[in-house]
Amino acid sequence: MIIAYVVHMLRKLTFALVLGLLGGCGVGGGDGGQTTPDAGGGSGSGSGPGSDDTPKADCSAELTVTGTFTAAAALDPLGGCQPAGTWELTAAVSSQGNCASVPVKVSYTYTLTGVGRDTQLTYSTSSGEEFHGAVNATGSGGCQGSFEHITAETGKFGQLLLKPLLPAPTAGGTTLAITGVGHYDLWPMHP
Repeated sequence: MIIAYVVHMLRKLTFALVLGLLGGCGVGGGDGGQTTPDAGGGSGSGSGPGSDDTPKADCSAELTVTGTFTAAAALDPLGGCQPAGTWELTAAVSSQGNCASVPVKVSYTYTLTGVGRDTQLTYSTSSGEEFHGAVNATGSGGCQGSFEHITAETGKFGQLLLKPLLPAPTAGGTTLAITGVGHYDLWPMHP
């Protein structure tokens, strides 16, 4: 059990370091975007030399993300990633994978305010829901969100990760179309 926890924490650290090196400008809420075990890792059984005690998801599904971004002020086409505003997203199941059901809400609304260290990312969670989120520059003038939701589901834990992509603004205005992907895992224990 201790080995599985250490492997789990090392994966989190590695992922955080990679995001830090590649992320560029970033803002976030919660704990800055917690990561979880790789859904494809390990058998979840066995112990000792050569075994992999990494927790394995009971089921996994893929999603598509669409939505609208509304900025508080006109967007500057030369300004790069300008994430301040309201991100309204809809998630649709594109592949149910081996999940009997994939619980997604009708919509998800995130608000990003402030500049620099004063930036705040907010989301109104449901009872018992955990949220961790971050937004980073893509390097091509757009922004990439990472919004993770964890919910208790009948003795297990559902993890929904939405990855919306906000394109670089091409003209003045306050709205942009959002596209992206998402992933759902059902875990036997808290991820």
